[in-house]
Amino acid sequence: MSKITRDLLCVALLSCLALPAAQAQNPDANIVVTQAWSRATPGGSKVAGGYLTVENKGSAPDRLLSASTKAAKKIEVHQMAVNEGVMTMRPVEGGLSIEPGRTVKFAPGGLHLMIIGLSAPLVQGDKVPVALKFEKAGEITVSFDVRAMGAPAPGPLGNATDPAAHAELALKAAPAPANNDFFIHLHDQRAMANVTISAVHDGAVVISIQLETVEELPLKAEGVAVTLGNPDKGVAPVTAQAQRTADDQWTVKMPASNAGRWNLGLGITLAPATIVSIESPILIY
Repeated sequence: MSKITRDLLCVALLSCLALPAAQAQNPDANIVVTQAWSRATPGGSKVAGGYLTVENKGSAPDRLLSASTKAAKKIEVHQMAVNEGVMTMRPVEGGLSIEPGRTVKFAPGGLHLMIIGLSAPLVQGDKVPVALKFEKAGEITVSFDVRAMGAPAPGPLGNATDPAAHAELALKAAPAPANNDFFIHLHDQRAMANVTISAVHDGAVVISIQLETVEELPLKAEGVAVTLGNPDKGVAPVTAQAQRTADDQWTVKMPASNAGRWNLGLGITLAPATIVSIESPILIY
């Protein structure tokens, strides 16, 4: 049993007893929270993303004001935005409005909770209690399921019970976005990267990278090496040096003739003797 699961087991059990299906503590509240999940983090990592679905069944708007957990120092609500063709991540100021009759989904590459200052890495299989504070519904405590590193959002995946098989099915079932772009947020204890993979029509992809510090400030690196491979299709990993387009932004074009699941690796040179290595599965459409 991991440290987080052990330390928070009592809280999680109390939450399960008090909250049917991750619903409000107040049975008269109109806010319903489901599909709360996160991803396992590398050893030493101090940040993680949190994802969930919030439905307002009432006739009046409500507002998500804040979130907190004993597993981390703080949680912020973040949104993704495109600035001059580059995906950026910024906190939502003043709370997040949940309109009546609407469902708001927090998902990778979009709206999400940024869990900052983890007391220990998140391990696949953990249950992490998080308290969500709403303006009208009050406090709702939900248990976030920790899935595998790089796992996609949970969905209609049949009867898969093995976590690795579940993640693999989810990757296969994930629908392609309208613009054929794939976005992923990668993080290490020393750096974070917002990565957008855009397929082009000549058997290649353009990989755009925005670097941030763990405090979410622009990070100026000395160099970024990108490795792309597809062992399932017999494509050996290829490494290329990205070109700087701004102080914190890099881009590189790489061959990728097959759609599907690939492995992405970043080697971020912060100093001559300091290289941050981050790896993750990705999808190319």
